[in-house]
Amino acid sequence: MIAADLVTTLTGVLSGRLYPSVAPAGVVAPYAVYQLVSGVPVSDLSGQSNCTNSRFQLDLFGREKLALDTLAESVKVAMNAATLFKSVCVLQQDTYEDPAAFYRVTLDFSLWH
Repeated sequence: MIAADLVTTLTGVLSGRLYPSVAPAGVVAPYAVYQLVSGVPVSDLSGQSNCTNSRFQLDLFGREKLALDTLAESVKVAMNAATLFKSVCVLQQDTYEDPAAFYRVTLDFSLWH
């Protein structure tokens, strides 16, 4: 399962602070959540291949912007070094969650598996 492979790949970088869709209440930053945006089996005129292209969004949350930027770079390095799939970072976006006082870095990855 590709989500399990994603979690395995990022366990060391995120120290177990990676959650599907929503973080549990009371989680201390920094942490990340992930969600599958799309999963498309690759096919052509001769039929479906054994390859799928999935797009995952990772949202990293933290209180300190520079530390969060460093974490985002570590995530990208881990994804590039993954052995369970091939990936390309197709988007990085920085935002600030005002009511929660969190910095947020969104990373979108295209994964081939």
